[in-house]
Amino acid sequence: MLLPPSLSALLGPFTPTAVPDTEDLLDATWQVDAAIDHVLKLLDPDPAGLADGSFTGPTGTTLMLAAPDRHTPGLYLRLPDGGTTPTTTAPVATVTLPLAGTLHLAAYRHRVDAVRGRPQYLRTLDPGQLAVIHTGATTSLTGSADSAQLIVAHQPPAHRGSLPLTVADCRRAGEHARACLTTPPEQHDKYFRTQGHWLGDIPALHPTDLDRFHHQSAPALTRLAADRPLMNRLVETLRFDPERFEASRTTLLTDRLVLHAAEQRGFEIRLNASFRPDNQRVPHDHAHPLTTRVLTGGYVQHVYRRTDRGTGPFTSRDLAPAVTTTELPGSTYSLAPALVHQAVMLPGSTTLQLRGPRTRTATAASDLVLSPIHRPAPDDGEPLLHSRPLTDAEHETLREHLVGQGLLSGRPRAHL
Repeated sequence: MLLPPSLSALLGPFTPTAVPDTEDLLDATWQVDAAIDHVLKLLDPDPAGLADGSFTGPTGTTLMLAAPDRHTPGLYLRLPDGGTTPTTTAPVATVTLPLAGTLHLAAYRHRVDAVRGRPQYLRTLDPGQLAVIHTGATTSLTGSADSAQLIVAHQPPAHRGSLPLTVADCRRAGEHARACLTTPPEQHDKYFRTQGHWLGDIPALHPTDLDRFHHQSAPALTRLAADRPLMNRLVETLRFDPERFEASRTTLLTDRLVLHAAEQRGFEIRLNASFRPDNQRVPHDHAHPLTTRVLTGGYVQHVYRRTDRGTGPFTSRDLAPAVTTTELPGSTYSLAPALVHQAVMLPGSTTLQLRGPRTRTATAASDLVLSPIHRPAPDDGEPLLHSRPLTDAEHETLREHLVGQGLLSGRPRAHL
């Protein structure tokens, strides 16, 4: 198998209460190596034989590696030229596995969002990070000119205006594919040399659209994830900062430490850990736009489109799957406040999150909200709450957990 068996479930319909088993989707290393080897064998010795069923369009070329039949989906290799595909509503589900370069995914709640240029979910995928675009989802894709993606679909992923490839064009596309798949990527320095507290230089984030918010916030989280000395200092000094300590809380979904509070500039940066997986499975939206970067662990994220009026309370029966992505360490994505999503998480997952200004009241699928026993335990007999500040002991336990994961330096301190 080139791709995990659970993908067959993702290509078909499912509901928030019966999402497919996803642990094997998060083991991406073997997927990319096996897929590249298989693709190269199909391209060798002469890709001209692939001309039948292959096509080119305004944003790149697609080679049909294996034709679909009644029972088996087809296998395609997409070679983008750096342009953005037209925004379309998917007629059937497709699985995309980036093999080289980067792929930018934009998802919309409905066609009106697309017409107005207002994406609700933005995601940059690197090799090995799967994306499933479900039937009925409205999306657009932008692949870097050095990228290649393996696509599994029951029909060719062609757009209006696509043209068949000639034999000569197919040979050229095959040469380009080999170059993309066999040239080692540049070895970028993953760590930034920083001088001082550069977080104060992040510009104000008062987004008018998610695209602008993502392009401002994602680089900041990438830099902070690499600046471990700064992250360590922010956690260690939290207890001496009453504002950040008060804002660091245990909640229905997770425990969070506030690393940087900049309300006057419209954002807050959090480190989220000790997730409550059962609660993450409840489809929900948010009160703020947010950008998240995965540090450890990982999860499969299901993004849903609402089939009701699209505002106010909802149940699981009002949702249809739109996009499924694998969120591995290094994954960075942004969500608009009204977008409904659901995370199936691995134990020990930890993320950085930049939260933008509050725009609405958050909601969750009312028929799936868990009982109060799943909420944070009360402190000293207090009533159960949706969230409350971390105690000194809880803060220290969380810090020790982060040290144990290698995210922070130092050794556990004796409890005060």
